[in-house]
Amino acid sequence: MTDTPLPVFLCFKWGEGYPCKYTNILFRALTDVMQTPFRLVCVTDDPTGLAEGIETRQFPKFAMDKGDWHKGMWPKLTAFAPGLIEDGTPVIMMDVDVVILRDLTPLFDHLRANPGLHIIREIPDTLPRLFPKIFAKELLSNSSVVGFVAGTQTHLYTQSCDKTRSALKEWRNDQNYIHYHANDRHSWPIGWMLSFKKDLAYHFPVGLVRPIPRPDGYVVIFHGKPDPEEMTKGPFQRWGSPEKFGYFPVRWIKDYWNKHSRPTDR
Repeated sequence: MTDTPLPVFLCFKWGEGYPCKYTNILFRALTDVMQTPFRLVCVTDDPTGLAEGIETRQFPKFAMDKGDWHKGMWPKLTAFAPGLIEDGTPVIMMDVDVVILRDLTPLFDHLRANPGLHIIREIPDTLPRLFPKIFAKELLSNSSVVGFVAGTQTHLYTQSCDKTRSALKEWRNDQNYIHYHANDRHSWPIGWMLSFKKDLAYHFPVGLVRPIPRPDGYVVIFHGKPDPEEMTKGPFQRWGSPEKFGYFPVRWIKDYWNKHSRPTDR
């Protein structure tokens, strides 16, 4: 009888953009909500400060100059490197700046029942959503949450790991590259992953007076501004984009952040 590998949440930490406290908070949140066993594996250039229980991996060989890594989040393609995670393991690659809303076991169940790569369908901005005939554009993918089985998408790494940024720039970033090159690509069901700035935040001036309620779904993703930590400050500390912003903490995000933070986190 072959042992079934434990499912893996896979994340990344490099440079100074998202310090280790983001990874630690993600790990503690998953530990709180998951009703089935799992592993969290962090691919990192510096494991210092990561919480006990988080597994670490060094970055597989990646030719792009390190100064260009953040210009498109290209190192996320190393998630598909052969041998990084044991073949046959269900993997959910997840950004560290997310908010977990509930048990994510159904994501792994969905992945096992539907082979291929699962990624978030790009969430449209307000105008394309309200007036699709006028402002519609091709919707690609968002790689904040990506599901796959280890060993099934290795070409995403092997065909990119020896490339410079100039050789990959036509795809602009990792998520566009995945969108166009993944085998058997699927979108996660609508509503499972929600964008804070596109699905939840209000336009000015509504955001000044109306609290943002905690949504249904599984994961809230943050891309661009704001980051979740920004909405734990205040009051009277501005967060958000030019069109969608606030000056007060978002209560359910602040509660989540405070619950899973520790004074020793850096």
